[in-house]
Amino acid sequence: MKFIAEILIISLLALPACSGVDSVTKKRYANSENTIVLIDLTRRSFDLQDAGSQLQGAIEHEMQNTSYALAGESARYRLKYKVLEYDEGSRTLRIASMGFSDSAKSKLRVKVALFDGRDLVGAWEVHSWVKGGPTGGTEEKLFERAAKEITGHLRGDY
Repeated sequence: MKFIAEILIISLLALPACSGVDSVTKKRYANSENTIVLIDLTRRSFDLQDAGSQLQGAIEHEMQNTSYALAGESARYRLKYKVLEYDEGSRTLRIASMGFSDSAKSKLRVKVALFDGRDLVGAWEVHSWVKGGPTGGTEEKLFERAAKEITGHLRGDY
């Protein structure tokens, strides 16, 4: 009985050590079918320029949920966007009014276009806002919602 237990223990320890994987890849092609580059066309005023860079960061983060891979200028698709309006509102007023005051609302309006080479594939305008509530909402949430809407269009959800 002890002999059988020893054999089982040795086989459990030895068998997994005898497995593995190896790969040799030879290719002469580049998978550029789902590559995309983000291009910010926002005006160079400081408020909008800052909003454009924050939106780019949020879009890059949300791209993980799509089938697109971020690439450089050699990408097949180009996602061009321009922040048209950005008002960060007042977080203090949003907290104080529990989100009922429209004057404290944080707003973002962006025009977005997707190009395949020189051909326009799709264009849309995204409106994002944060009204508040007990925590007043944050700028990050504003850009995150806009980025989710943009990537949703890329996935074909809308």
